[in-house]
Amino acid sequence: MDAMSELICLEPMLKWLNALPGFLRKAGDGMSYYGTGESAHWAVQSNQNVFGALAVLAVSDELEKCGQSLPMGRAEMIDMARTLFRYSLSTHKTGSMTATDGKQWGRHWISVLGMERMTHGVNAFREYLTEEDRAALRRIVLDEADWRLDQYEIVADPDAMTGRNKPESNIWNGGFLFRAAFDYPDAPRREEYLEKGKCFLLNGISHPSDKASGTLFSGRPLREWHIGANFTENYSLDHHGYMNVGYSIICLSNIAMLHFNFKELGQPAPEELYLHVGELWNVVKQFFFSDGRLLRIGGDSRARYTYCQAYALPVFALAQDLLRDADAASMEAGYLELIKKEQEENPDGSFYGKRLTALRDKSYYYYTRLESDPFLALSCSAYWRKKFALLQPEKKNAGQDSFAWGDDFHGADLIRTPAVIRSFVRNGAQGPTALCVPSGRSDMAEWQRELVFSPGLHWAYRPNKTDVSHRKQIPGGFIHCGSSLWQEQHPLGEGEEACPVLESRTAAAALPDGHTMILLEYARMTKETTLYSEKTISLKIPNDVYNGHVRKYEGRNFKAEFHSYPGRHEVTDTRSPYLLIDGVLGIASLYGADSLKIVRSADQLIELHHSRSLTSLYADEICGTVAEGAARFLQGTVLADTGCLVSAAVSATELEQLYNSVRKVETEGLLRAVGLTARDGRHCLFVANFGDGEAVFQGIRLAPLSAELIFL
Repeated sequence: MDAMSELICLEPMLKWLNALPGFLRKAGDGMSYYGTGESAHWAVQSNQNVFGALAVLAVSDELEKCGQSLPMGRAEMIDMARTLFRYSLSTHKTGSMTATDGKQWGRHWISVLGMERMTHGVNAFREYLTEEDRAALRRIVLDEADWRLDQYEIVADPDAMTGRNKPESNIWNGGFLFRAAFDYPDAPRREEYLEKGKCFLLNGISHPSDKASGTLFSGRPLREWHIGANFTENYSLDHHGYMNVGYSIICLSNIAMLHFNFKELGQPAPEELYLHVGELWNVVKQFFFSDGRLLRIGGDSRARYTYCQAYALPVFALAQDLLRDADAASMEAGYLELIKKEQEENPDGSFYGKRLTALRDKSYYYYTRLESDPFLALSCSAYWRKKFALLQPEKKNAGQDSFAWGDDFHGADLIRTPAVIRSFVRNGAQGPTALCVPSGRSDMAEWQRELVFSPGLHWAYRPNKTDVSHRKQIPGGFIHCGSSLWQEQHPLGEGEEACPVLESRTAAAALPDGHTMILLEYARMTKETTLYSEKTISLKIPNDVYNGHVRKYEGRNFKAEFHSYPGRHEVTDTRSPYLLIDGVLGIASLYGADSLKIVRSADQLIELHHSRSLTSLYADEICGTVAEGAARFLQGTVLADTGCLVSAAVSATELEQLYNSVRKVETEGLLRAVGLTARDGRHCLFVANFGDGEAVFQGIRLAPLSAELIFL
């Protein structure tokens, strides 16, 4: 692998400068802003992101070595950074002007996040700040610090539905108080900053065991500092109401920014900053592919491969410097290649210009924020590699050892081997989601209602913590069974109340053969409603920039090559019960559908949870049955009664043999069972009880909504 260096990290930043002028607007009096210039926190953060990264770029000694013509000279970069910084200073509540929306920013729970993220840029740029700039910065810092003392309650809870799950904001708010105390030791309330800052930090990566911990921090046991756990026992995080791997990364990224800031300035890092950092990294490290892409087994409610993914870069640096983890350097190098791959598609040098065109046209506010994140994150990598001796990548297959992990809170399991990654999460960002892909193929991973019934609703799925979820780990695999409700989010009729409209009962088994998963499903209407499409099985296969915009499919008497963005909606009936994708991933219908269909939409399929009109990725969709067009369904209508298998790192011959070994077992009521010969040669039966009462199968008693894997 190529060596990592400051210059390697700067190169995509320099290319992005070609796109930057199009995002800038003049604000008068020697000021300008990036994006929309509003007082809303994302717009403020975006502007501060670009200042911080541009400041790092402007003062780098490596510019002359980059081997490419610079889009702008060093003096122009310095001037541009200064104008952005002064806009941020002037539009704060302590400043003299308003932002573009006629308001000033500041004094709320997230108002200092952008300031934390631009800290290294301020450090790099201090010689270019006037005394007036420094005085304005001091006013903002002390004003925001005092507000945190007087107005901000520290809360924590593992369940996001309470509104008190605040791991990342506790970290950045606590870190901000420490920086205020260290940077301005003459501040009148310095000791108060330090005291509350400790409590914030100790309730960031907080864990249930902290409640009883006697470990001393500043002379007091941790249990006396503890307000609540934000993470579960197994370091699963429920931020935004689902198993959110991405926000574990955001937590660690803010710790990284504080760690390197204190180290650069020779200030003593508070011991509270590092509570559970090593333990969380040891888990989160397994939620990456070897190329540095996040393995978000619970999915993502936002744009794919953007925000949380970008902030993995500071986390990789932290793991290298604090924990001396060489795999983190390999993942950093891999992710840098992914950034460059997508950037090469965009003639203007932007990070997401082609893939997120539709999103940009609908929300320029959101798009400009997303563009600013990799620019800032790359500047962290560049600046810290300049300042400190970070590690070099040693291998391409970082983090590919065998690993098994599970969590009851989210109904989640992950099992990975050097060859295959498999997971199931009931409480995912967009509903239950399964994954089975080769370990080296991050481009094949997607989680939007993956491998479960996909209804065409005008409302998004709302995770429901009261749904039934049973799981257990078995040697080399896992078993899941439970139910999930689809619920109206935004009823259209005046006075209409939200309520569940359909129930999906699913069972999943990761077989001990190291390759295969079986998924069974029974879905029915719980309330009369209108659906505009119904698709069973629903395996989404990304077909976008990272796989070169083409997928190859092969089945029984079927072979096709599909390019992304066909410009029209089309459904292809393969007339084959199984398909091999790109020669490495197999899927087969077990019952409920005679053949697999490939659905290709005219536009991007992968949606943002909060606004389904915003999309971020093109994907093909492989289904068992497909019905399209608005139709009214009565309560009790069965929508799906299907089974499928997925097998990764499989050849065409192995997939055909696997499918030919399958037999549907006759059952009664809501029992469902299939048998097959697994890839390791063992014969097995997977049986699920989708009924509300106990059932008996071949002498085995199954509780309601439970499943068993039986070896013959």
